[in-house]
Amino acid sequence: MLGQRIITAVILAVVFIGSILFASPDWVRMLFAVVLGAAAYELCSLTLKPNQSVTILLAVVFAAVFWWFGTHLDNRIHYYQSFVGALLWVAIFLYMPIYRFSGHWNGAVRAFYFVLGLALLWICVNDLLFIHGSSLQGGWVLLYLLTLVWIADIGAYFSGRRFGKNKLAPGISPGKTWEGVIGGIVANLAWMLLIYYFSDGWGMSLPWFIAIGLATSAVSVVGDLFESILKREAGVKDSGKLLPGHGGVLDRIDSVIAAAPVFVSGLYLAGIV
Repeated sequence: MLGQRIITAVILAVVFIGSILFASPDWVRMLFAVVLGAAAYELCSLTLKPNQSVTILLAVVFAAVFWWFGTHLDNRIHYYQSFVGALLWVAIFLYMPIYRFSGHWNGAVRAFYFVLGLALLWICVNDLLFIHGSSLQGGWVLLYLLTLVWIADIGAYFSGRRFGKNKLAPGISPGKTWEGVIGGIVANLAWMLLIYYFSDGWGMSLPWFIAIGLATSAVSVVGDLFESILKREAGVKDSGKLLPGHGGVLDRIDSVIAAAPVFVSGLYLAGIV
């Protein structure tokens, strides 16, 4: 299992990092459309739970619509949808303390979470494409955003294992601790300072650079917890089986879905885009 997990991780890293840094915008948009379709497929399976043919159809249509509109969104639309996405994640964060496991969501509730999930996915992937095409350094900025999520996750894992005592959200994800979250943010702070030293913050002042990075790191945890709610209510451990050793696509991008609109909103507030 570990070997399979490592092989999958290496393949994903090569494909995505290589595409982000060196591939054409059209290729990157196609790659993200495929990821979006796979994520929509899993989201549909977790919430609406229709038969497989309907699930595939919904996922393909959603990815195709994204592919078509991906080249028709101007900066004003990106501006508003990024802030809407950030506000949605603030609302989800405020909902976390009052969430209680149900196990029997009715059709209306499942439909609500499906539509909400699609909206969050749409905003995230459009923001990722926007970052990639925002400047000549867009690929590096996008890679930096992804590394913020990855390092927060890695730091939280090791810090939580070593120091974890106080549960973060026992009713949602019992394995997560406050010590893990703090460890992930501290690891990211060191990473931010290192990147700022070599990149000069891509035109941002150090306070803005740190503030955006910290907000992005913090909200990535909310994305992880939100997906955990969907999986708990669906009664499954993983969102899918598309990635050997890793589970589903949503399992790998849940934190990025939350991080992207907050990161882009920060860029707008800092006057960078």
